[in-house]
Amino acid sequence: MKNKTIVILLILLTAGSGLTMNVAGAATLGGVDIHGFISQGFLYSNEYNYLAHNSKDGSFEYNEIGVNFSKQLTDKLRAGLQLFSRDVGDAANNKITLDWAYGDYRFQDWLGIRAGRIKLPLGLYNETRDMDMLRTSIVLPQGIYNDLTRDTLIAVNGAGLYGDVDLKIAGSLNYQFIAGSLNIDNDSGVGKAFDNGFASSGLRVNGDMDSDTSYIGALRWETPIDGLKLGYTYFHAPADTPVLVGGVMEATLSNTFQFHVGSVEYTWNNLVLSAEYMQRKTDSEVLGTDSTAKAESYYLMASYALYDWMTLGAYYSVYYPHKDDKDGDDLAIDHNAWEKDLALTLRFDINDYMVFKIEGHAVDGTANVLAADNTGNDFDESDWYYGAAKVTFSF
Repeated sequence: MKNKTIVILLILLTAGSGLTMNVAGAATLGGVDIHGFISQGFLYSNEYNYLAHNSKDGSFEYNEIGVNFSKQLTDKLRAGLQLFSRDVGDAANNKITLDWAYGDYRFQDWLGIRAGRIKLPLGLYNETRDMDMLRTSIVLPQGIYNDLTRDTLIAVNGAGLYGDVDLKIAGSLNYQFIAGSLNIDNDSGVGKAFDNGFASSGLRVNGDMDSDTSYIGALRWETPIDGLKLGYTYFHAPADTPVLVGGVMEATLSNTFQFHVGSVEYTWNNLVLSAEYMQRKTDSEVLGTDSTAKAESYYLMASYALYDWMTLGAYYSVYYPHKDDKDGDDLAIDHNAWEKDLALTLRFDINDYMVFKIEGHAVDGTANVLAADNTGNDFDESDWYYGAAKVTFSF
């Protein structure tokens, strides 16, 4: 897979013929704007392997590389795409993917249409989660922005409508409605996440997952209060998964996922406050047996720019994979029923193109700790911690 990562670097290098830089810092070639980024991270955890399968030993298997190309074809038509590669422990492994690619025609401010591979507006940060330089934290709250399912939930292949509606004294309303299918790649991490979730039921992924038509609707209200933004997202995603039952019997697991995400963000001078609440309902059917699972997650986040070159950030996030059993009464290990994460981040803007971050997490609960990454661990510790560091170069 390393040779595929080199392909991206070669694109950046070979594009240098006739390459110029505009005032925004982007490279341009033949009228095409080119942006790129390279991030390298380090993970360490004291008790459980987390995010990376070897983080207890300290892991550098945490990186991202991307390059995107866009061009304004007419006053109303724009097209672009992004190639992306990342490594998260033993998932993704620097496989090059088409992160997004679409044509965008804007008829009016209040009406535009996109078609292609379109970013999902799932919550405040899903559309920009690959842009490390745009946020303070390294690891986003995992109850909503799970790193293993990132490649699956980042975009859909389809079409959508969007626009900004002027509400006069009531502010403005941004809307998006998208219909399409998810691109589910087991190697990206979602297969690993599913296997972990299926472990207690005796199911195991036995082939490529198939997505039916998904729908997403998102509203973002820029309120009359300066700096205050409110949002709501609904996402409906059905998918079929070939599984082995009890390790021997082949079957198809049909899942329908429904996400509801409420968001609020407030910016005042150097201070940014945000909070989100998510409920996820999963209706499942396999071998004629139906079941329903409900998950709940929320967080509070704050960041403050102490200086132009240094920002302090923190968040507290809570995740319950089974919102009706928050105490783990129905589980063999009760603290598998929750994950409560207190994170603290320092961000240093070295210059316009380089950012360095260091982050610590004090965690209570093991709801997102994967058993497959922690074989032989008896999971007897509820309280544990992990840390991350990351440097990002961008243009």
